[in-house]
Order: sequence, then structure tokens, then C-alpha cells
Amino acid sequence: MSERINVTLVPLDDSDREHFIKDNQEAFNYCALEEFGQRDNHFEEDGEIISHDTISRAIDEGIAYRILQDDKIVGGVVIKTEYDHGELVLLFVSPSVHSKGIGYATWCEIEAMHPEITVWETVTPYFEKRNIHFYVNRCGFHIVEFYHAHNRDPHDEVGEISEMFRFEKILPVTPEGIKEQVKRITYYEGILQKAKNGSPEILEQLSDYYGSPEWKRDYAADEADLLPSDLKRGVLSEDGIYNLL
Repeated sequence: MSERINVTLVPLDDSDREHFIKDNQEAFNYCALEEFGQRDNHFEEDGEIISHDTISRAIDEGIAYRILQDDKIVGGVVIKTEYDHGELVLLFVSPSVHSKGIGYATWCEIEAMHPEITVWETVTPYFEKRNIHFYVNRCGFHIVEFYHAHNRDPHDEVGEISEMFRFEKILPVTPEGIKEQVKRITYYEGILQKAKNGSPEILEQLSDYYGSPEWKRDYAADEADLLPSDLKRGVLSEDGIYNLL
């Protein structure tokens, strides 16, 4: 196997925002046109596989970086992190430098930057064969769900019907990850105490946590004795939280 190349991730500057969006659209269009040619039903807006608004929202809601190789811009990436969970929102490499290991080197940098993340998630259109190969065969993700008209993406706030694969990558638990789980448990433990006063809004937050993969991970960490012995964790009691709800 060839040696991994070096890339640098630089936070996106506001002055480069429009260029970032244009480069992202160019990269996505290239892959779509390579697969289909010009077919309007795969495009969000006039000639674009991904709209300006979609990319702009991703930048606003996440953390955007430019990918540099030898001080030259070769792509971009947007991620979101919360506690021990991370989302790869966007990752694109300039078509002029495809198949040179830049995408993989970028992903390795992201993992190294966030040792606290033990679950990464991303999505990609069903027709993006290059991306599917990259995520599954190179980066170690697994396809866990297929979004379509009868199984819509729960995070799709604008009501677009998209056929997308959802991927997950589960990493070993780290000390940094346990610290983030402790933060989350402490937060919801506080909500549990407030919920005993019967606030509907707080109860809804508690209900969402109780049915989430995050609660299951926190419960598993408790069962495996990975949490501090003095941590208040009533929120991890199945009977207690169920009865309250």
C-alpha cells in the first residue's frame, strides 16, 4: 500500500465562502454527470446537483475546513460534532486531483482531530459509486439505512425527497469519548431532576434521549463499568425514567 499523503485542514474563511460553495457544486456535478450525463431529475436547482442553500446551511450549522495539499486548495469538508457523536456533512475533492488519496488523508485527519468521537455518521446519494466505495472500502463505514420516499431522512427539514444511503462508523471507546458521555449523562441527569416538576418541554427532551442510540451507548458504558463510580446516573435507570415518562 502506498504511503498516505499529507493534507492540512484550514478553517474556512468568510471571504472564501462563495468559492467553497462553487467548488463543492463543481465536484458533485462532475460525479453526477460522469454517471448519468445531463439529467434534470438528479439536480436540485438549475444545473446543480447540490444547491447553494443546502451547502450554505451546512456551513452555518457545522464547522467547515478547506483541504490544502502543498498550500494549494484541493477540496473542502464540513463536520458537526456533539459529545461522542460526529457527522461528516460534506466532503469534496477537486476533480482535477481525484484518485490521489486526498479524500482518505482528509478523513484520517478528521478522526485524529476528534478522538472523542466514537460514532461517525454520513449520507451520500445512491448513485455516487465513487463515494460509496470511498466510505465503505477505504474509510471503514457501513451502510445502515436507505432513505427514499417511504423512509425519509428525519433530519430533512425542507421536505426534499432524496434517495440516500446513511453510513455509520463505530470506533473503539476512548478516554476522551467517556468524558463526553459523562458530560451528556450529567446534562440529562439535570433534566431528569427538573422533569420531576412536570414540564412538558423538558419531558420531551428526556423522552428523546431515552429512545436514542446515545442513551444506549451511555447505558452500555455503565454496564461495562466505564463510568466514574461517583457519577449520578439515575437517568440510566430504565424503570425510573420509563415510569416518569
